[in-house]
Amino acid sequence: MRLSRKIASLGITATATAGLVVGMAPPSQAAASLYCDDYDPYCMIFYYNSGTSGSRTAFVGFDHYSLNGYKFLHDGAGKGQYVKNNSASAVNLSDYDLNIYFNSNLAGACDSIPPYKTAGRLVKTYNNNASFGYGRYNGDCYKF
Repeated sequence: MRLSRKIASLGITATATAGLVVGMAPPSQAAASLYCDDYDPYCMIFYYNSGTSGSRTAFVGFDHYSLNGYKFLHDGAGKGQYVKNNSASAVNLSDYDLNIYFNSNLAGACDSIPPYKTAGRLVKTYNNNASFGYGRYNGDCYKF
């Protein structure tokens, strides 16, 4: 009987711990990785330096309301630094306009990158980028 309770409590503890870890992940519908897969319709890459150089992190998935907690993953200058407010250039590898925003929740000044184009140096969000989204109104964005 005593052994069964220990096993049951371990299961509950593991489940609760897993819930806490999942609950602490950055809220988003995008995932960070080193590369974009061919089958992802929404993919973009942030670079630490201008000219698409230095460390990079690729994001797949639709809108990303906050870049909190994500770091540059690839080798190079900036590896391990946070992506939020540290990105100097970006590449849009999707069929839709990509808007990068100064503030979280797709707000504030923005840069707009057309499909399959590169922003060698972000303008309105240079080292001040907090979120991004696809196919949104971009009337006030700097357009590459």
